[in-house]
Amino acid sequence: MNLTRSLLSSLPAKTPRRRVRPSSYSNIPPARDLIGPPCPLSNLRPVYYAPLFPSLHNPSTWASSFDPDSPPSPTTSNPHPYSLSEFPSSSLSLSPKQQRLSRLKQKLHSEDLEYRLARYRFDNFNQDFWVRMNTQFLQSRDIYVASNPAISTSPGEVGSGKGEDVDLAPFYAEHLARTKRVYQEYNTKLWRMQAKLIGLAVRDMTRRARWNWAVWLTGGEK
Repeated sequence: MNLTRSLLSSLPAKTPRRRVRPSSYSNIPPARDLIGPPCPLSNLRPVYYAPLFPSLHNPSTWASSFDPDSPPSPTTSNPHPYSLSEFPSSSLSLSPKQQRLSRLKQKLHSEDLEYRLARYRFDNFNQDFWVRMNTQFLQSRDIYVASNPAISTSPGEVGSGKGEDVDLAPFYAEHLARTKRVYQEYNTKLWRMQAKLIGLAVRDMTRRARWNWAVWLTGGEK
């Protein structure tokens, strides 16, 4: 019982989201995937999936747009609800090739966002499932241990509290039988989501190759 409480208490508590000043943001998010420490209950590591075009993301603009305590901009009275960098206007200084490259970049950026969201949904699905199942397992095990007398591993230590343990084999067998259908449903949904992700991953590789080829044909991005 104490083990379950310690694991549950070790999970980070949900704290209210605080407003962050624009100066504390980086202008461009990480360009590589980042992996965090494992969750003590699910044993899964959270992953940050880097966008295909980090330059299109401008967190400082988002913060200044949504922070009511930030001073108003001298150029506008009403803050814009979106990051203006996501909607670049076609400049007359760009050549037709560069304009087409810019439109292609926006299109690929939207497709990349769909792929990243699918990966986040897949990770959240696994995280929620294993937190729920492992929590139920630990709680059921503690109840079983508390309701069953301990057995001694050696005859001379009966009643001494040393070398005594609980036979968990019946509990494991009962637990596997009780959760068999739940795991079957999980595996079915898992394989379906993975098949979809494989298709999205192939499209992601094609998307990156298409962008590199378009940049080469244009003579570089400006």
